[in-house]
Amino acid sequence: YFFTLLCMDILKKNEWFFNAIANFYDATIGIWLYKIQIKAIKFTNPKENSKILDVGCGTGGLLEILNSKGKFELYGIDISEKMLNIAQKKLGKGTHLKIIQAENLNYRRKFDYIFSTESFHHFTNQEKAIQNMFNALKKKGKLVIVDLDFGKIFNYVFHMIEPGNSKMNSKRDLEKLFKQHNLKNITQKRIGSFAIFTRGEK
Repeated sequence: YFFTLLCMDILKKNEWFFNAIANFYDATIGIWLYKIQIKAIKFTNPKENSKILDVGCGTGGLLEILNSKGKFELYGIDISEKMLNIAQKKLGKGTHLKIIQAENLNYRRKFDYIFSTESFHHFTNQEKAIQNMFNALKKKGKLVIVDLDFGKIFNYVFHMIEPGNSKMNSKRDLEKLFKQHNLKNITQKRIGSFAIFTRGEK
């Protein structure tokens, strides 16, 4: 299995990895991630009746929180079929879920808010993913990316050991990406010890 995993491309590694951990994700990583997602929503404070997309929604944790906090039109995409199946059971038919890569996202001016929490470092082409998310936002729409940043040395170590990790970004890297893709009014803050919240406006 280890040799086979090494030979896979990043997308296949991620599909394998997240399908493999889907059934125990919520009871492990999901407990920590829930706290991050609560803070990301609080800092963003989305308006009621907004259309919201979660890119890399996994088992639907962020969407479930939003569903409990107000009336929103909710969408989620992910590459893991098993994680989306869990999300669908949690969220019911009112949430629109789809198996698709961020790099293949093709919505245009549809969403008021787009979130991506702890998934950006798994995207195979981060430049293309952020451009697609920008295109999918309405005018004045908000993009929120929350991702890990352990510092230069530990970012490199984590990149090497985590399956499907394409690139770790520092706070400065994320700010630069947002500016390169024409996002304005950029706000950044650290959430806990290891996560960076970055929000920009179209």
